[in-house]
Amino acid sequence: MKMMGSDIQKNWSDRLPRATTEDYVSIMKKLNSKTHFDKNVYVYLDPVLEQLMKSPSNREWLVHAGQKGGSTAFVLTISMYAKDKDNNQTELAFFANDLTSIEQAKLSKNMNAFQLKFLTDTKFRTYVKKEVSNL
Repeated sequence: MKMMGSDIQKNWSDRLPRATTEDYVSIMKKLNSKTHFDKNVYVYLDPVLEQLMKSPSNREWLVHAGQKGGSTAFVLTISMYAKDKDNNQTELAFFANDLTSIEQAKLSKNMNAFQLKFLTDTKFRTYVKKEVSNL
């Protein structure tokens, strides 16, 4: 299969459906609550979204956690939810657009560490919330 050129990929990427981080956080809250949908819905959603829970180390401190991401050469999105064993619930959506290939690669490489730090480090979470509110 022949790969699309960069200009065609950009054109395609620019025309993908759009939503806001607020939309995604709202969905993540519903998924995290485990009460919004009928219990049978989670039977199908959890195996798809909660791949993180396959890791024994995640099961040690998380009740559940799930995520949905997407990317193109120019876009990186990730939305996630988690509930830890102290009953803290967290929802997060991160969208980046018009990325260079270097920016996309750096974000992709560091996103897991960012998410883990956001979930486990209260000072970091406070710092991120403050910085985002200043945008």
